[in-house]
Order: sequence, then C-alpha cells, then structure tokens
Amino acid sequence: MNIGRYMELGGTALWQRCRHELGMSDDYIELRGFSTFTAEHHLTYHAELLEGDDVSVRVRLVARSDKVMHVVCLIVDETHRRLACTMETTAVHVDMTTRRPTPFPDDVTALIDAAIAADDRPWPAPLSGAMGVRRR
Repeated sequence: MNIGRYMELGGTALWQRCRHELGMSDDYIELRGFSTFTAEHHLTYHAELLEGDDVSVRVRLVARSDKVMHVVCLIVDETHRRLACTMETTAVHVDMTTRRPTPFPDDVTALIDAAIAADDRPWPAPLSGAMGVRRR
C-alpha cells in the first residue's frame, strides 16, 4: 500500500469515531459552526500490508487540551496478526466563521474525556514522541 491508503484508513477511522462517539456528527458544522482541522500527522510503518490482507483500524484517544486532541490510529494487519502502521494525529477544534482555534464545547469535551479514559490501556500507546498536546 502507498502512503495515501494508510492516510485514508486512519483518517476515515478517526472521522467515524468523531461522528459517532465524540459528538461531532455530520451536521456539526451546519448546526454548531465548528469542525476539526488536522494540525499534524506522523506515520510509522511497522510491517508491510499487501493487496488482499485483511485490515482493521483502532482509534485510541491519547490526550486533549481545551482546543486540541491527540489521537493514534493503529492500522492492524489482521491476516498476519500484527501492527502494520501507526498514524498519530493532532486535531484542532476550529470555529468555522473565524477559521481560528476555539475550545471544544462542554458536551464534546465530556465525550472526549470519557473516550480517553476508556482507551487507556495498561500498555502505552505507540507514540512517535515527535508531537502531542501543548499544555500551558
């Protein structure tokens, strides 16, 4: 697979989780005037995926600030039962009128916090160390 396909798999899985579990439905822009913009991606390749391999993606929320969430997408080669790629992302919450970063609404913050807690595992997320959420 080429880089575009890995980005598509991770990006689609992240968007689905935002839509279905984090309160940012398809009409989030229209009804609330907000969206998220990707600020940074970092891909790490662990094993090659080949045509015909069965693939799944697990989205793990790692951290957040008032305006940014840090996520890692685990792209798994189910055929060979191994991690194929990690796509680490920071997504900034944006007011679509001003096109500037803005805090997540309280209801979305609660959902993100619940997801971070639910995604916490006894093993550390495979992060690059090159990015994350800045704390003030």
